[in-house]
Amino acid sequence: MPPKFTLDSGYKLDTPGLRFDSEVPVQAPKSVWINPTNKPKPKTMNDYYLNRINMGRRVFACLDAPAHELLWKDQPPLRLTAAISEARVIFQDLETQAQKQSLATSGNAMDKLREEKELEDSAHELARLVVRCCRAAGDEATAAAYDLPISGWRRMRDETLLQTARTLEAKAAQIATTPAGTQYGITTARVAELKKEADDYAALIVAPDDAISARAVSQQKNRSHFARFSEALEEIDDLILPLRRTVAGAELVEKYQDARSINDRGRGPKEKKPDETAVPEPPTAPTT
Repeated sequence: MPPKFTLDSGYKLDTPGLRFDSEVPVQAPKSVWINPTNKPKPKTMNDYYLNRINMGRRVFACLDAPAHELLWKDQPPLRLTAAISEARVIFQDLETQAQKQSLATSGNAMDKLREEKELEDSAHELARLVVRCCRAAGDEATAAAYDLPISGWRRMRDETLLQTARTLEAKAAQIATTPAGTQYGITTARVAELKKEADDYAALIVAPDDAISARAVSQQKNRSHFARFSEALEEIDDLILPLRRTVAGAELVEKYQDARSINDRGRGPKEKKPDETAVPEPPTAPTT
């Protein structure tokens, strides 16, 4: 006869999430939440460009500080004043284009997500009534086609959601003219509401894709603008160096060069690599 075992695993039998592995209870691993809709969030402007726009803002904030402007404006070399003015015009154009791109893409995408949710909610509500009505009439096939939880509607993408809502609209319109429709609250007003939500969603279903395509074309054009801005800053980098002859000028140049650094906000901090040239310390002798 095998020896008896004891449940000495450290868990109580009423522990939430407890499962049995052979004869010993173990804690179930924590589940990872997954977005049931599997719908991506709208993206903003490319980090490469945003990082350089942020750098440009810091550069002009540095140069335009009252104490700093006195050191370079209309001071030798005189070309520095003109170079800063030219770079400012290029940068203002870049900022305007960046704002237009971000608003166009994110705005259209957010409109689509809002209309999508409204269509899902309206379709789910009407579908529950249609399912009950069809089952009462013995039409199990039609009931099964629309017997979905709200998460089922949320998981549908674009054309699938739109076409399913359209077929539901047609079926509900048929029921709305019958006594059963009145009994289950499937009215022409509810059908019209679903039709409106479907029409609104259909009008926006391709809007984010169109905006993204337009933004890709615009970014191609912006590359030349960013190249011009980079060249303008490189000229300022050279022309500002003579200002280091004074203490105040040296401080300005140092702060300007700090502002010229690009902080990559699209990435997290990198892990520090170990120093391979460091000599390891010898092990200490054990104490007795």
